[in-house]
Amino acid sequence: TEVDKTVVERIGEPLTHLIRNAVDHGLETTEQRIAAGKPETGVVTLSAAHHSGRIVITVADDGRGIDRARVRAKAIERGIILPDAVLSDEEVDNLIFAPGFSTAATVSNISGRGVGMDVVRKNVQALGGRIGIHSRFGSGSSFSLSLPLTLAVVDGMIVTVGDQTFVIPLSHIVESLRPTDRAVTAIGLDGAVLDVRGSYVPIYPVAEQLGIQGGERDPEKAVLIVVEGDQGQAALLVDSIQDQRQVVVKSLEANYQAIDGLAGATILGDGRVALIIDVDALTSQRSRRATLAHAA
Repeated sequence: TEVDKTVVERIGEPLTHLIRNAVDHGLETTEQRIAAGKPETGVVTLSAAHHSGRIVITVADDGRGIDRARVRAKAIERGIILPDAVLSDEEVDNLIFAPGFSTAATVSNISGRGVGMDVVRKNVQALGGRIGIHSRFGSGSSFSLSLPLTLAVVDGMIVTVGDQTFVIPLSHIVESLRPTDRAVTAIGLDGAVLDVRGSYVPIYPVAEQLGIQGGERDPEKAVLIVVEGDQGQAALLVDSIQDQRQVVVKSLEANYQAIDGLAGATILGDGRVALIIDVDALTSQRSRRATLAHAA
């Protein structure tokens, strides 16, 4: 898999932070590992794989994992969250990305310096990427960086939602279709799933996800684009498909500010600005809301 030189050069600092974090926070002392029934030598693994048009780099360790009770207590102490805040495990894990957050008891050359995971996320997002955490207390943690192979050009499908124009990266698209009434099944108060040859995938109205006024929300009157992301397959509901073309990616964070669910922007041939949808972020937003609503 070929990766842009710029991506390789700018990923060095985030990876250094992650490896330091794994060594200092993740791995236990020799005595602690023996007491826990583990091999006395800890292991930190660095791996890379190509997935859905992106490069996924993972730093994993077989250490203690994230102590969520300690992270939560530290966040309350620093005023990041309220003492009575109800958070899922994923939300507690993401507290470590708060600026200056550290659970290190002492300052060392590796941790407790007041910078760290917030820098990692900021640098990864500046590359149009995302960072994910999977941790099991007592067994270890893994941090996955999902990055675009190129920062310059993306093959995309141009779609319309309300009066707005968006680009969906072709690397995520499986197929597009106009559903029949039999193919769509309502779930709960506002959810729906699409029957794709016997497999059911959730439908995400882009207008609802991004707060677009006037966008279509009825699956039977819209176009559904089946995409593949970190959360599996999903169907993005849009008003119509305009075109398919290569677009030059511009950073939203550098020119405006980072927006959840969007990976960047581009200027089309007619001068219009089109926003590029971050498929993984958009579908994970809906998944988190559904999880929290179910828990409530």
